[in-house]
Amino acid sequence: MPDHRLLLSPISIGDLTLSNRIVMPPMVTSRAGDDGLVTAEHIEHYRLRSGPGLVIVEGAAVLPEGRISRRQLEISSDRHIKGLGRLSKVIHENGAVAGIQIHHAGCVALNEVQGNRANHFVGIVARLVKQQLTLSGLARIREAFKAAARRAVEAGFDIVEIHGAHGYIFSQFLSPLTNWRFDRYGGKIEKRRRLLLEVFQDIHSEVAGKALIICRLGVADRHRRGLSLSEGLSTAFALEKEGAKLLDVSSGSGTPSNVRPQGGPFSTQLHLARAAKLALSIPVIGGGGIIHPDLAERALQEGMADMIFVGRGLLADPAWAQKTIEGRPETIVVCRRCNNCSYHRDWTKCPTRREVSSSRN
Repeated sequence: MPDHRLLLSPISIGDLTLSNRIVMPPMVTSRAGDDGLVTAEHIEHYRLRSGPGLVIVEGAAVLPEGRISRRQLEISSDRHIKGLGRLSKVIHENGAVAGIQIHHAGCVALNEVQGNRANHFVGIVARLVKQQLTLSGLARIREAFKAAARRAVEAGFDIVEIHGAHGYIFSQFLSPLTNWRFDRYGGKIEKRRRLLLEVFQDIHSEVAGKALIICRLGVADRHRRGLSLSEGLSTAFALEKEGAKLLDVSSGSGTPSNVRPQGGPFSTQLHLARAAKLALSIPVIGGGGIIHPDLAERALQEGMADMIFVGRGLLADPAWAQKTIEGRPETIVVCRRCNNCSYHRDWTKCPTRREVSSSRN
């Protein structure tokens, strides 16, 4: 029987105990309606993916104008609570801890959402300028994150994850390439991370003791003049000081190319997670490129992270985690790692997913 003993061992985070160290990370499915409400497609998507110890629901927009796509899930009003409660219920029924990521796209929000139909590149520059928000605008965003966290708790989620990676609003503030401010939110890294820390504090004051507050943090940008790894790690440490009990590590705006040894088996994101793990005393989630449980186990054994997120693997074969738990990893239909993932455009065009579906018929 394959040995995945560390991957399948439990881990305690705060008051929560996870049955194993497999994490389904937040992956936007664009299955909501224009109103951002949960659909039957959402419920089925998460119902099928049983087995992970932690499932983090895809980024839910805290404000309608902060969406990255028209069909993105929302958590921007109380009318979203009921549907989100159905999601947390199905995750709990599968035996997992239920998390949800709360999100604002900032200056890269969908053009149509912002009412900007100009040339794409001109539009980005215009939105960057617009994103240098007034203090009252920032206060509104802070309040939206706080209200979203309260709704997440009411919907039954155990973990609330702030999206601070991948070039969205907090990445934009952290990076000197996109943060052009001259006030208390711009300049040195201590100021550029202020908004993220304030939002963390706001949420903590709202839901402390009711849910675990974590952050998916992009600890480095791709561009050498962007957020440096040392700045990202100091921000991770600041979040730990504020009370974060777990950090979900990824990249910021783009993936840096100078942290992964040539020929190594692990992704850049996993090397970023390892850097954070060495700097922090709290557990770290890492992943990227994990399509087989053997590599996940090896990553844990070599100290790359404390928990492993499996993204494309679980999209391609929803039973990835369950087959690992049952000692049947050889039956996993492995993601083919297409350069442009077809799943997010139309899952029926994903070659691996089609193979899984046909095997059931």
